[in-house]
Amino acid sequence: MNRVAGKVALVTGAASGLGRAIALLLAEEGAAVAITDISDDEGQVLADEITGSGGQAVYITLDVGREDSWRSALRETVTNFGKLNILVNNAGIAPPGDATMDFELWRKTLSINLDGVFLGCKYGIETMSRCGEKGSIINVSSVMAMVGQATTVAYSASKGGVRS
Repeated sequence: MNRVAGKVALVTGAASGLGRAIALLLAEEGAAVAITDISDDEGQVLADEITGSGGQAVYITLDVGREDSWRSALRETVTNFGKLNILVNNAGIAPPGDATMDFELWRKTLSINLDGVFLGCKYGIETMSRCGEKGSIINVSSVMAMVGQATTVAYSASKGGVRS
């Protein structure tokens, strides 16, 4: 169908799970895909799988909670493919924890799940604007954004922020 043929997509959290499925579908539909994650081995395996089947892909290490990592990953995406048209903010973690959870785990969850989306939008919009083409940003949330659960307070809070 090639609905995104000629487009360049960056997918966060693409080494496994939903991100992996999104990256594979985008490649199947004709997009060049920047696979980003902190799981380097799995990310490279996926990039090799896509290129081995005739698609275009590159693996780029991206820690979504760090501004410098976003700038570097987007720069590398444009270097490899010339532009950015699609950004999928998918990376996330869902550690269990109630209202007495460790504060550092709370902060880590919000950094990845919420700050990562903010930074992706901030630098993704900037990159797409420089490329001169229209683009799309997809922010992945969860039903947990609308339903609180006592055992996933940080995850629910972070996904609620993404939804809003």
